[in-house]
Amino acid sequence: MAINEQSGVKPSVQVASGIRDDIASGKYPKGSRIPSARELADTYGVALTTAFKAVEKLREEGLVETRRGKGSFVSARTELFRQGTRRYARTPAGHAPNMTEANAGGWRDEVKAERWREQASAAIAERLQIAPGDDVTVARYTWFVDDAPIQVGTQYEPLALVRGTAIEEPVDGTRGNPGVIARYDSIGIYVDRVEERTRARMPTPEESRILQIKSGVPVLFLTRTHYAGDTAVETADIAIRGDRMVINAIHEVPVPEGKPQ
Repeated sequence: MAINEQSGVKPSVQVASGIRDDIASGKYPKGSRIPSARELADTYGVALTTAFKAVEKLREEGLVETRRGKGSFVSARTELFRQGTRRYARTPAGHAPNMTEANAGGWRDEVKAERWREQASAAIAERLQIAPGDDVTVARYTWFVDDAPIQVGTQYEPLALVRGTAIEEPVDGTRGNPGVIARYDSIGIYVDRVEERTRARMPTPEESRILQIKSGVPVLFLTRTHYAGDTAVETADIAIRGDRMVINAIHEVPVPEGKPQ
């Protein structure tokens, strides 16, 4: 297997991509040893230093881990599935969506919370349809799965909307606390839609620190807003480790009328 010298892509990147494809295809399953740098150099027809760089890149991404004296192995990481459709719903238990996903996936999860109040920035005010400088409640939730930080999200709510109610303070990280929809139901404000936008990007320094991300690992960055009619009741910025999370979506396609089901 030779690299493409005319592609303009660095040889080490091409070698790393080839190994990544082999891992994705199942050629090298979780926990298995990948070829040594010398074997990769022979297979791809590259210099030994190029092969070392390729393995280092995969190690920085968290895809492989090197054990002294034994070689490099595919990381035995559990993929986490986040619902891309049907995620937000009014359920009898009223749990936040991540708890439902954790229960379905069998994860051992924990949420740590920081809560405070501040004046809304221009960007947050626009999303919440309030004036810049208006008071908002803020909660930062860091989500851990099997003790590893996976997601950090900062949630904003207009204080004028919740002041004096039972939900004036955002929930803490206690497992089983109600989600946004159930909280607002309790005060007679009924969320009827949630808008999310997802982008892939490299993490900020603060996100890298909180999520313990090595260089080369991207995040999935979501902006989310809950609405009750035309009123925005909550908005959030959420960063998720891109090397751990899979977005799972089901899209139903209606059969034309008169056609057999």
